[in-house]
Amino acid sequence: MFVLLEYNENYLENIKELKKLDYIPIILFKIVLNNKNQIKEDLQKLLDLKAKIKPKYTALQITLEKIENSTIGTVNNMKNNFDIIIGLGGLNKANRFFLESTQIDFLQDPQNTLFFSKIDFIHHFNSGINHILCNFAKEKETGFIFSLNFIYGNKTYIPKEIGRINQNLRFARKYNIDIYLNFIIKYPNQIKSLKEIENMLSIFDLSNDQKKNSLNILDLKIKNNEMKKTKKFICSEIILK
Repeated sequence: MFVLLEYNENYLENIKELKKLDYIPIILFKIVLNNKNQIKEDLQKLLDLKAKIKPKYTALQITLEKIENSTIGTVNNMKNNFDIIIGLGGLNKANRFFLESTQIDFLQDPQNTLFFSKIDFIHHFNSGINHILCNFAKEKETGFIFSLNFIYGNKTYIPKEIGRINQNLRFARKYNIDIYLNFIIKYPNQIKSLKEIENMLSIFDLSNDQKKNSLNILDLKIKNNEMKKTKKFICSEIILK
């Protein structure tokens, strides 16, 4: 099984633990988009680091701090350097920008409150996703990533987070959008066995197909992206043999 592993000071220890479970790590790097010079410098640092540690598979998490005329091209060009591109959601403008204007592979945690506290509505949660955004995601084959890292956070916050995620899982099910629900591993205690993962998934409003999809989607996404880079690929429906 493929898992997302954040590159940090626990990197080597986490790699050892993942090998015990036969998990395949996708090393997650992070970048914040602010201004052109900053982006260029930070990207080069990441590429230098990537060349140094030589991971087999890589992902890039993009945090949107400022939108400029060149931001769309900047985000889309990142696909040339990493196997998976992830836009960090939360703010409505970020969720919409990533889904409507870019070619990212996944939108991560559109429901999160890292950047701005959310107030839920009477009859539904303020989950960062609506029918319009789901149509964009479906059209562009952009999946949703829901990180379980919040489980180790504020205990009073957990029920609301689960409710918002469940609402987005129902959206994903209705619009046939791929989902990945797991820890984005930072610390060894976030590395769970397959049985533990399945037990955690049981607390969410997931269909059996979504559970299966969550366990396999990273592998499938990487293979699909590799195919898109070949001469055989024309579009999602047409592949030359």
